[in-house]
Amino acid sequence: MTQNLHELLERSDPVALRRIEKALDAVDERNETVETVLSALMWQRCTIGQNGILGAYLNHECAARVSVLDEHLAVIGASDAAQAIRDLRKEIPLQDEDIRRGIIDWVDANPSLVQHAKTLNDEDLDVASKVWNFMQKRREKLPDIEIPDKKTGLLGRFFR
Repeated sequence: MTQNLHELLERSDPVALRRIEKALDAVDERNETVETVLSALMWQRCTIGQNGILGAYLNHECAARVSVLDEHLAVIGASDAAQAIRDLRKEIPLQDEDIRRGIIDWVDANPSLVQHAKTLNDEDLDVASKVWNFMQKRREKLPDIEIPDKKTGLLGRFFR
């Protein structure tokens, strides 16, 4: 059973963030609100793993937004996450274009960056509730797109 984004936003707790991200990413006509939400959802996904905040620079999708990521996080009210991304950015003497192309090798050659990122990871940088509240407040600026359910059947169970 597929639900629309606006129906999901009626809930009080964040749900289906990854599926919402995929659906918004597929929208052809984007506005500033959609771009801001996409950045925040990508940040959430990229930083939740073992790389923590460093994941925002190691993941290609997040790195492609490096020039606006901190601004978008600040807009949704995630000021701690925005400041953390700025702090880490100060430690990387590369141009945005270099970061967008990938910096995995550069990170491997600069272990001090990894240590700095680990200290930033100690802060609570989870933005799920903030992006959810932002989406709820700006519902009219978000397209009411279909958010597909999780995969079902044999393949769905395999990929879960």
